[in-house]
Amino acid sequence: MALDSPAGSLTSPFDLPDDEGYVWLKGNLHSHTTNSDGKPSPQERVDGYAQRGYDYLCMSDHYTITRIDSVDCPENLTLIQGAELHPDNPFGGQRHHLLCLNLQEDIDSTRMPPQHVIDAVNEQGGAVFLAHPHWSSVNIHRDILPLRGLAGIEVFNTICRCAARGESSVHWDDWMEQENRLYPGLANDDAHALDADEYDTCQGWTWARVKQRSGQAIVDALMTGASYGSTGPVIHDIQLRRVDDEEGQRVIEASIRCSEAQRIFAVADNWGNEYREKSTTFEAATFTLRPGARWTRFEIVGPDGRKAWSNPFDLTKIERA
Repeated sequence: MALDSPAGSLTSPFDLPDDEGYVWLKGNLHSHTTNSDGKPSPQERVDGYAQRGYDYLCMSDHYTITRIDSVDCPENLTLIQGAELHPDNPFGGQRHHLLCLNLQEDIDSTRMPPQHVIDAVNEQGGAVFLAHPHWSSVNIHRDILPLRGLAGIEVFNTICRCAARGESSVHWDDWMEQENRLYPGLANDDAHALDADEYDTCQGWTWARVKQRSGQAIVDALMTGASYGSTGPVIHDIQLRRVDDEEGQRVIEASIRCSEAQRIFAVADNWGNEYREKSTTFEAATFTLRPGARWTRFEIVGPDGRKAWSNPFDLTKIERA
């Protein structure tokens, strides 16, 4: 049986062709301004990411919406309206950090249980992603499994990396395993500092595959998995297919094209495996996955150790092909 996801079956962005009008947009969905605890004004934040060539940005100030019509937006930048909301955690863990995208109206999350906050965001047509669970000491079984309606997870967060807890891939895998459900992941900065500080800006981003340069199209792509997160490496293509191995067993073969890499990890629900070439880097790889896995995702590691994270692939669909 195929695995479920919050938005139905996840879509591989690498199956969305250029000739149908799809393009890649690079963006940061987690940043703060003087409207909460960030150092730059909203206009400074917008200008900073636009000048660095970003295609989209969300100013996700704590507890409050920073309205996109309150700034002058450069033509090359799409703004997504949102906020980081913090309902108390009734399950025993730390206060929740919920990255809420496509918000239209403010929500008083301090007076609401987390499920009511998630429901209120979804009723507005928004999407709620679990922010930096490693930094927040989230226990998936205790703090997240009681909740419904979350869209995905923040797998990388720059400012949390500065605090030595930037990557939440284990939480991602744990969540998918415990719910038997696939969730898309994001990579973000969670920028608080000024660009000039060179501290927590422009170091983590999410590539979205879209036809339109609109906030709705971008959020739709993120929710359906038509995206991938990165701190440097570029993923050009990932294709999976069933083949016969040397012993005549049906196995799944992965073919990946990417920017220069030192290794690729195929992380699955049953272990996983690594691809590398001795004493050299590579930009293309073809290898078989461990048999018996139901899903897999890929981590591309560049020569400098920076990573890109694909969204998970439902291998049960390939079994049926």
